Amino acid sequence: MEQQEFRAVCGQFATGITVITTTHNGKHFGFTANSFTSVSLEPAVILFCLKTASETNAAFQSSKTFAINILSDKQETISNAFASSKNSQEARFEQIELLPNAVPVIKGGLGYLTGEIIKHEVIGDHIVYYGQVTDGKSFEGNPLLYAKGGYQRLG
Repeated sequence: MEQQEFRAVCGQFATGITVITTTHNGKHFGFTANSFTSVSLEPAVILFCLKTASETNAAFQSSKTFAINILSDKQETISNAFASSKNSQEARFEQIELLPNAVPVIKGGLGYLTGEIIKHEVIGDHIVYYGQVTDGKSFEGNPLLYAKGGYQRLG
């Protein structure tokens, strides 16, 4: 299948938007992702994917920790800030308020999951990370969604 057609078909599938974060050597790292899903309930395991070319991989692999920040429909600017390769990691975190936590948890989201990376493997042009969830919390609101090449909202 051609890459453009594959992308077009996958774009029909609506996904939630997350910002996935970690801390390594006292510095915060994060990126916008819709490639996140639950894998197992017992034990609680998730997965997320990051491009192999991303310099952020080194931070996740060294820290072995993660926070999945599920964005609300009021956090489109946060999604854009963490998606842009033009923004440094420092600039991304200057634009947000964090909840008190060992791993960066963004205030105002629909929820978060934190835990430890238990495995990662290269699949094509991405690295797939598997993480054991150790904590999390949900909040009220509506999700920020992505489909058909743009943000979508419920209703």
